Amino acid sequence: MGKMPAAVKTSSGKDNNKKNGQSSKERILKYAAKEFLKKGWEKSNIRNIAKKAGLTTGALYFHFKNKEALFDDLVKDTYLELLKKQKLMYKRHFAIPISETEKRRAFRLQERKSMLDYAYSRFDAMKLLLCAAEGTKYADLSDKMMNTLRKADAYAYNESSVMQKLPRIDLPLFIIIDSGFWECLFEIIRQNVPYERAKHYILILDDFYEAGWRKICIEPAEYTPYK
Repeated sequence: MGKMPAAVKTSSGKDNNKKNGQSSKERILKYAAKEFLKKGWEKSNIRNIAKKAGLTTGALYFHFKNKEALFDDLVKDTYLELLKKQKLMYKRHFAIPISETEKRRAFRLQERKSMLDYAYSRFDAMKLLLCAAEGTKYADLSDKMMNTLRKADAYAYNESSVMQKLPRIDLPLFIIIDSGFWECLFEIIRQNVPYERAKHYILILDDFYEAGWRKICIEPAEYTPYK
């Protein structure tokens, strides 16, 4: 999840709200995540979260002014970092000369694996973003990532003289195909695929997409050009 806040301490330096080794804030975040994933942010209930955390509603509001602030604490860092990592990935990809096809190919595989590793290192926050963010300012994660992808794909399409000469693929189709990988990554998270199996899936998906692009861009095929 997002970074857990430090426990509230008394003047003696001791946590005054410890229970089973957890501070009150930690318990709130733990049960809030469960509540949000079960019901979604819109239908979740602050009172239920407080009760399960063994606190009064007032005690919960001492730490978080509202439900928005609670969800924010759980996902904000992951949301911002994921968008940052995606933009940096494309920037680094295009910094490799287009003539160095094998280097770009190796980079794409490495970045697909890296994005999976990051998603699993923040798995709970990713689940909340993908499955429980409706009604929050974080519900636009997919839209923002797709907007970044569209810009990157437009650049990739325009830099490739080969791509522009293909009668069977235009920029909208290029974007549609390329966006599929992100949805596959998100679905792996939604389905709670164990990490070791997920790593195997990423290798298969990498082969799938790279082979597909070779078929479209290099190997001859009989498609009726769009007119």
